[in-house]
Amino acid sequence: MKPTTYLSSLTSLRGIAALLVIFLHIDAICFKLAPAGSHFFIRKGYLWVDFFFLLSGFIMVHVYGHSFSANSNLHLFKRFMWARFARIYPLHLFSFLCMLAFYFWYKASNTLTTFDHQLYNLNAIPTNLLLIHGLGVHPFLSWNAPSWSISTEWWMYVLFPLLLLLFQRTTPWKRWGILSFIMAGYLFISYYLHPLSTVNSPYPDLTKVNSIDVTYDYGFIRCFFGFLFGMLIYDLYKIKWLFATLKSSLLWTGMVALVFITLSINIPDTITVLLFAAIVLMSAYNTGAANAFLNLRPFLFLGDISYSLYLMHLPIMYFLLIYIKRFPSITLNASMPVLWMYSFAYITIVLLISTLTYKLIELPMRNKLNQLTKKTKHSEKSLVS
Repeated sequence: MKPTTYLSSLTSLRGIAALLVIFLHIDAICFKLAPAGSHFFIRKGYLWVDFFFLLSGFIMVHVYGHSFSANSNLHLFKRFMWARFARIYPLHLFSFLCMLAFYFWYKASNTLTTFDHQLYNLNAIPTNLLLIHGLGVHPFLSWNAPSWSISTEWWMYVLFPLLLLLFQRTTPWKRWGILSFIMAGYLFISYYLHPLSTVNSPYPDLTKVNSIDVTYDYGFIRCFFGFLFGMLIYDLYKIKWLFATLKSSLLWTGMVALVFITLSINIPDTITVLLFAAIVLMSAYNTGAANAFLNLRPFLFLGDISYSLYLMHLPIMYFLLIYIKRFPSITLNASMPVLWMYSFAYITIVLLISTLTYKLIELPMRNKLNQLTKKTKHSEKSLVS
């Protein structure tokens, strides 16, 4: 199950996306990082989760596609699922236990609000442990809220071998058919499912019908189309579709700028997802200045710890919020530069703790679980999702 190449540039992109999700949650939960209504780029940060889904579909085909295409059987499927379990579950369990410990500590000296009762719902413990809490089984986000997307990804892994059948002999007209299906899926989420969603957004001024921001309720459907889109982009990567044009570092830079613009002016989410797909394909192609930029050590490091960043930042945030509430003068009448300074201090703490969880929990537990069976022969170092 070895890929032909290690696409390190995609590792860096994953790290940057994780960091942007953190900025979203700082703004939504802690304090506003810009005047209300003027910073769509931060508030549309939920779309970086769709970037994760797309990237995951791309990398799953890159890492496992050839093996499944050459020899699909139950034995291979078990090896695949065990490797994915070793990759995602240990840190998911640890971050959940952190939230559980925080709940009992918090409950001992605080009166729980309605929001607290929803978030720390004891009935949601089994569903979180079984990774089904992102499948619409609860009318709320529970415990470590970002893990809803980990739940949906897990079940996409189950479907992955079947989805590969769609791409085994993909002809040009079939690719266009799959793309049309994906776009129709995103429009279905935007114009039908999202208006039905009961998610209480901290940003009610965002255009409701243009959003694909569904989570605990219809999040699996959102994940499905993002993952499938990533698989389609890999199919284009494999045949080097428009390679001579899309490998350009200048075009890559322009595409990144275009993503920044689209997020800043609040256009329909589906357009941004299309641009995400272009960035993934262009980053995989590029061997020039863009690739050199993405292979800078800080970005690679950020990518290595991105899973820890994603799952650990909210437990850390909730803990720090207790102290902010005890000392309201910290943020009372604080200027925007001071709030940004607090944000960077928090992110520094998250980076330090995430580095520890990566080195002490995520990586060693992954290796130990893989060592339990010699059936898993590929190195997880090759994975960037």
